[in-house]
Amino acid sequence: MQAGLFVIIGLILSWGLGPPPVVAADMSLTGKLTISVTGREQALFVKASVKFEKLHPRVRVRFAATDGGDPLAALADGSADIAVLGRTLKPEEKGWTGTTVGWEGIAIMVNASNRVQEITLKQATDLFSGAAKTWDELGGLEARILVVNREEGKGVRSYLEQILNLGGKFVNGKGVMEPDKEAIRFVSGNLNAVSYVNLSTGVGNVSVGVPIRLLAINKVDPEPANVSSGAYPLRRPIVVVTKTLPSPVVKAFVDFMLDKEGQKTIQEEDFVPLVVTK
Repeated sequence: MQAGLFVIIGLILSWGLGPPPVVAADMSLTGKLTISVTGREQALFVKASVKFEKLHPRVRVRFAATDGGDPLAALADGSADIAVLGRTLKPEEKGWTGTTVGWEGIAIMVNASNRVQEITLKQATDLFSGAAKTWDELGGLEARILVVNREEGKGVRSYLEQILNLGGKFVNGKGVMEPDKEAIRFVSGNLNAVSYVNLSTGVGNVSVGVPIRLLAINKVDPEPANVSSGAYPLRRPIVVVTKTLPSPVVKAFVDFMLDKEGQKTIQEEDFVPLVVTK
């Protein structure tokens, strides 16, 4: 009986069902790393830094105080080694290297009983600028559109404004609702409501039966795989910015974010990894 048990355990381990292999810590890398990051990405990079320190016990990661300012300013004045942006570098921002490590998708959500299932990017602009006033203009019922806005400067609002060129032109609608769960609750209970949310959060709510629908854009479904491929247009990058010639510690952290564990962390924090398969 005991011999049989050992055989079973051996088979389990040979099939890869045993405990995952332990990754040896790298004691050769030493130093300090300071990251400048604001907004939704903060939780992501705090979690990533904890994992990075476990892999490199002689490295200490700190976070620069930004007070909601531009993370690049800390990189420019030398108080940070890495700045995290939600956009690509501008042509005039020379002397830096930007590496995209992930994406955030933005989903437009309506009530699950709304007849509208897809819109164009132009119609999305019309929705949130107030140019479209009733759902029949978008293929739905003849009912007034009830826009639920999100807090200015928080969440995905500023990125949606940039993508749709809506800076300062958002319709007031129903007003502002935060956090995500409140906006989702309101839309799920109001047939004519529309709002927007982090795509991974929206997909998660749909998967557990919350009565909302995420609209396809330009006939592309709001799915993580379409965000990573670029087929879905409502997305923004997570960009790690460094000096053009980074230090070994900085380079190791960027490589970590691009590697398996870093990409896993991105997904755990409701962002989209660089590669997602359906």
